[in-house]
Amino acid sequence: WRNPQSGVNLAEVNVFSSWAGQHKIYSKRRGLGLIFRSLISLSLLLTLLMVILSAYIRLAEVGIGCEPWPDCYAVLHPETEQKGITVLTDQGRDMAHRGARLAHRYIASTLGLFIVVLFFQALLRNESRGTGLGVPIAILLITIFLSLLGYYTPSRDVPLITMGNLLGGMAMLGLLWWLMQRNAEIVEPGETSQLRGLALLALGLVIVQITLGGWSSANYASVACPDLLSCDSPWLGAAQYGDAYAVTREVKLEASGRVIREASLGALTMSHRGFALLTAAYLAWLVRKLRPHPQLKNTALAMSLFSINLVIAGVSMVWFAMPLFLVSLHNGLAAGLLISCVQLLHRLTPQSTAPQ
Repeated sequence: WRNPQSGVNLAEVNVFSSWAGQHKIYSKRRGLGLIFRSLISLSLLLTLLMVILSAYIRLAEVGIGCEPWPDCYAVLHPETEQKGITVLTDQGRDMAHRGARLAHRYIASTLGLFIVVLFFQALLRNESRGTGLGVPIAILLITIFLSLLGYYTPSRDVPLITMGNLLGGMAMLGLLWWLMQRNAEIVEPGETSQLRGLALLALGLVIVQITLGGWSSANYASVACPDLLSCDSPWLGAAQYGDAYAVTREVKLEASGRVIREASLGALTMSHRGFALLTAAYLAWLVRKLRPHPQLKNTALAMSLFSINLVIAGVSMVWFAMPLFLVSLHNGLAAGLLISCVQLLHRLTPQSTAPQ
């Protein structure tokens, strides 16, 4: 109907006003979604850099790749250990690997700021279409945990401290990748959903393998088995494994600060290598099972490449007497394999609504 005085069609005005309002809301949501996904991408990149730098610093400090190998490996001085925060002070100017330490500190600080902004963005968006608020909250809590752990780290003779840093960084990496993928595309229910259990098992095996490798490294077992199939001391037995995997285990040092090479260290190394073969075999079988599904081709290819290169890097590390580059590369490949398993799980997990 028309206004008798002005002749304007009020119905058309109302329709246009409604459309304009909806378009404005949609544009605002789209803008918030773009900012949210950009924050996730930047946080993911910074987390990857932090994980790589952290591994490099830890490995270099304990003597991986040093000369003469292995006599120079695993010599600690707990009484002179300093908190990581001192690298930003005058005291930290003479610290080993200061450039890498500074880069790690600045990256970690920037990442912490991004994670806080990301969390509040998730609250504003009422994040329920992608993952729910559980994942952003978990990422924030892990960030706080790593910040406190980095500040109050006592020394490198407590394996649980090293494991906290390693697993915390890997968990953040996996959760951020999951968050990014769930907000980037919608996964429709399909016939591949039945493979989700196999993907969960693959992810579980990779997490266990990363944990075994981290625990072995945290206990300085890198020289316990100089050959692929043999160790310097007997490693089969309940006593060795009971000591090797005691959660409260502490590294024992000689008077000079050198780590005492106990028989249980061989059990750590060989269990890590044995489980690596089991994990690689399962992933090879899973990749073969994914072949009939073209939408999973790229993910399966990534899993295959990371798994094969991890085995090659592991064998090469032993063959070439643990060079720092290969050991650091091994850590980076493990992170890539974790991400590819998370990606597979994403592709096999349907979403009820599309991300915005």
